[in-house]
Amino acid sequence: MITTAQHADSFRKRPARCLSALAFLVLWVFTGTQAAASSPRTTAFPGEEIVLISLGDSLTQGTMNATNNAANTSSAYMQKVYESLRQVVTVRFSQPLLDNRGRRLFPFIPPTNLGVDGSDIYSLEGKEYHKRSWSGRTYRSRDYLCDRPFPRRHDDLYDAVLYPLNLLALKPVSQLDAALWLLNRTARRDHASMSVVILWIGNNDSSHASLGLGSGNPTLIPIPLDLLEGRLNPAILQLLRSREGSGLISFEPYRFSSIERTLTEADDFADQYHRILTRLKTEVTASAAPAIFFLCTLPYYTSVGYLMDSEDIEYYLRKADDRYTLPPSFKRAPEEGTTAPYPPRGDRISLFTLLSMYLLLLEGHSVSFVNQALELNGEQRDGLVLAEDEQHYIMARIDSFNAVIRGAAEKSDLPVHLIDTGQTLNEILTGARVLTLNDRLFTRRWGRGNSFSLDGVHPAHTTQAFMANLVIEHLNAELGLNAPLHDLSSVAKDDPYVDNDGDGFVPGPCYEASGFGELLLLFRDPDDGDSAVIPVLPPDIWNRITALLLEEFIL
Repeated sequence: MITTAQHADSFRKRPARCLSALAFLVLWVFTGTQAAASSPRTTAFPGEEIVLISLGDSLTQGTMNATNNAANTSSAYMQKVYESLRQVVTVRFSQPLLDNRGRRLFPFIPPTNLGVDGSDIYSLEGKEYHKRSWSGRTYRSRDYLCDRPFPRRHDDLYDAVLYPLNLLALKPVSQLDAALWLLNRTARRDHASMSVVILWIGNNDSSHASLGLGSGNPTLIPIPLDLLEGRLNPAILQLLRSREGSGLISFEPYRFSSIERTLTEADDFADQYHRILTRLKTEVTASAAPAIFFLCTLPYYTSVGYLMDSEDIEYYLRKADDRYTLPPSFKRAPEEGTTAPYPPRGDRISLFTLLSMYLLLLEGHSVSFVNQALELNGEQRDGLVLAEDEQHYIMARIDSFNAVIRGAAEKSDLPVHLIDTGQTLNEILTGARVLTLNDRLFTRRWGRGNSFSLDGVHPAHTTQAFMANLVIEHLNAELGLNAPLHDLSSVAKDDPYVDNDGDGFVPGPCYEASGFGELLLLFRDPDDGDSAVIPVLPPDIWNRITALLLEEFIL
């Protein structure tokens, strides 16, 4: 490994020679260590080995609590798919595990799980989509490429996850480029019987519109800044207001214009999805081992636990002030058990809007003051409320994405199979299908719903195992395997995101995090066996929020 400044300078002067040397080292590690890690097993699979490759976003990388680390990745659905498959067939699969500071633990081992948090249908190929770009055009961006020569602290997740596949390919690589290299690499491994590729992409083509958070042009922040003016550092507040005035930041993420600006167009999604499949067909050499592709559909992002309906809002805010009630303009959701599965009904707000209101109530602010986040002058405050009709608009766009995926599975010249993950997850999230484990109901609700990690977006351990079982069932059917499914009841017993005492808060993970993750972990239940004990927030909570805003949206 190159560690000195002299060697680093040598690398810059002689890149081709150094790339070749490093590539040789990585190839040696990959063909030796990784192959030895999977021992042959008795199986019905008509071959010797599966190379398991996955492409996607945060679900595939294994994000939880807005944090990427080895603990989360090792508890996510792709790891669970691998653990089941390896019991019946030899599997070559490698996770790009990160430490709690975002650094790769084993940087010279090429990953086969290529999923990167935040990826959408365009960034999968290394592109910035024009509607979410300040330039107004779609272009190839180094932000979505692995292009660093050294396995030091990487500039972004694409470097951290995909390294060292850029060295092996001798060029910067996107997720798709990395997958093509891996697929073609199997041509030189005679004992590799088949590559199995799982493609689950498209969630982030509607995520910014649903969450009211992130993106660009401008960056969306779902907090009632005007209500927090007396709590935040004045200098940071001034910076935020300045950026808001310049159009760089918006604190009204749920205006229809913001929603439409962040959604991928249906025709653009179709063109790019078909382009990806075309490249997978035309850029894999004829001598490569055969590959089979599994395409996953998308759940409704508007149904995640992060989005709080009327019942959620009153449940949590009454813990801070038992007199709390919603303003009349907020459209209520039907009572539990009375709503039809589709479409969802009632307005919703983001988790960050709810937490802002919760903190203000804890400090003694009146209900009428806090409700200004939802209503001004007797009318709904549209910018922080995701209205019912806006939810339906986003859902219709997701339906169009799924139509593309289903059509691709039916018409593609590739050996492609559909996994209707979206439909199955929607049934759980909307209550159309009841999932009960160990006498506990698993629903979409944050905390007390038992299904999500603390960010309300990424699935908890039990839900990850549920998703893995969906994938395993299809792999078994198409490949003639008998890989065992995970026992969801057993997983739920040790799931740190199950609310055992029914107070709406969960124990959460043992690790510490930074950024959004640090804020979310403050809401861990300190005693999940006593419903009277709820999270006690630190006295410097506003300083921490100020630091988060500075780090995430200004620096």
